[in-house]
Amino acid sequence: MYNFVIFDIDGTLMDTEKAILCALQKLLKEERNINYTKEELTFILGIPGKEALRMLHVSEPEQALAKWDNYLSEYFSYISVFPEIEKVLKCLHAMNVKTGIVTSKTRHEYEKDFVPFGLNHFFQHVVCANDTQNHKPHPEPILKCMEMASARPEESIYIGDTIYDSQCASAAGVDFALALWGTKNRNIASDYKLSGPLETLNLINSCNKQSVK
Repeated sequence: MYNFVIFDIDGTLMDTEKAILCALQKLLKEERNINYTKEELTFILGIPGKEALRMLHVSEPEQALAKWDNYLSEYFSYISVFPEIEKVLKCLHAMNVKTGIVTSKTRHEYEKDFVPFGLNHFFQHVVCANDTQNHKPHPEPILKCMEMASARPEESIYIGDTIYDSQCASAAGVDFALALWGTKNRNIASDYKLSGPLETLNLINSCNKQSVK
């Protein structure tokens, strides 16, 4: 039985890929005078921005992260909530299933990029990059979220779209569902593959009914 569903944000709750990569392309052109294609940068999706900038050999990643954040505002119109996500969250709430977020966004990014879409009230527990010393794929973010919710691993499931999400869930001892609507790699290891957000409800209902028998 699952009574705690934890979501990633980027690529799972929200379609942010184009905005993130366009802003990063602009930053890298300015910082390193290199024209990266979006395909060359997709590996950064799912990890904290500062870590991504280090991997891209950007000097002074703290300052560069602030620039990236500012540039992201220029592409804010590209960001949207995936269809049916709000319906899923409303139904989970009606089913008395607790919901949480584990994201690689900083708390500032969460407040600026996610809260304006009006979904934050559905989530009782949110773990951002600032909230843990270690980040995905390390299990600490999910473990902290479960601790906040007083949830057990066997009753929790994490829904995400990247290999970092999968590895984080596995290391934390929780099941993982791959959000096929947002992933770049449909072959990421997972306990379940969900073709659309509404399949989340089917999965929770099915597993919980089996547990009751």
